[in-house]
Amino acid sequence: MKAIYKHILVPLDGSKLAEAALKAALPLAKLSGAKVTLLQVVWPYVRFKDKSIRVVDAARILKKEASRYLQAVAERPGWKKLNVSIAIKAGLAENVIIGYARSKPIDLIVMSTHGRTGLKRWVFGSVADKVLRGATRPVLLVRAFSKGK
Repeated sequence: MKAIYKHILVPLDGSKLAEAALKAALPLAKLSGAKVTLLQVVWPYVRFKDKSIRVVDAARILKKEASRYLQAVAERPGWKKLNVSIAIKAGLAENVIIGYARSKPIDLIVMSTHGRTGLKRWVFGSVADKVLRGATRPVLLVRAFSKGK
């Protein structure tokens, strides 16, 4: 069987909801022997309450945290035997994901949608929706819900 997917991109934001995409990406990667890139996008202009931290330092700290997180995901059971790489980029999530997929030989983007609807989706927007509309590669969306839903 010829592999349909050779390189799968899995954007993660560090949340359990985003990790729902891993459940779909793992069997696809195993079946096709695809390389998997775990991508986390950091946005250093928020999150820090300590006003003395400079943006440059905040970006460095966030990238270090993202690297540790993605490396831990790549070392989970089931992923160790696969060809997994990690990437950390700064910027607006949807733009970075779309741009990364266009600049690399990505065959499939697998990501979760946080399941927001109605007003919450309108206010917060949907990264998954924007990636789906802007990507030039196939996108597999995995619907994820918090325990409260």
